[in-house]
Amino acid sequence: MSSSSSSALPGRLRAWLGAVLLAASGVSQAGVSLSWDLAAWQYDATPSQTLELRATVYNEASATEHLLGSRFVAAFGEGIEDAYDFLAPMVSLAEQFAMMDLAPGQGLDFVFGRLAPVNGSIAPGVYTGGGFSLAFRDASGAEVSWTPEHTLRIDVAEGTTGNALPEPTTLLLTASCLGALALQRRRRAQVMR
Repeated sequence: MSSSSSSALPGRLRAWLGAVLLAASGVSQAGVSLSWDLAAWQYDATPSQTLELRATVYNEASATEHLLGSRFVAAFGEGIEDAYDFLAPMVSLAEQFAMMDLAPGQGLDFVFGRLAPVNGSIAPGVYTGGGFSLAFRDASGAEVSWTPEHTLRIDVAEGTTGNALPEPTTLLLTASCLGALALQRRRRAQVMR
């Protein structure tokens, strides 16, 4: 009799532990596990340059449901006091997220907003600040939001920015000059023969 009760106790204990673990795993599961981040937190700019804040939203791999654009709630963007005003993106976030359906582990690139110099131009210098947040609802209707814990830094200097591309006309002029030099060199080689 004691052998049957001793073998039954571990079975009951295993069942009880299994039930506790199952309940605990059900409690810890979050429907949507949202995070997002800007593509860059440091920018080089000219005094009159408006910056576009590109970002990526993620439905973390730990999520148990899809992150749907139709459940987008709101976004919060803050400028940098006395230097930059925060502006909505050219294409609204609702439009950018309209067809979004992110499975766990997937991400989507988007434009969060823009920062425009106050009064069209600011003095050269270093500007920091800004606060940004993004919120969606999960399948149960609960709001899920994320605020990155970074500070935006903008180095403003006169002249062109380090990450500026030449204008198409400048590229065309450069290509024309290189072509003319190559043609001249070819003609010299033919004359010398």
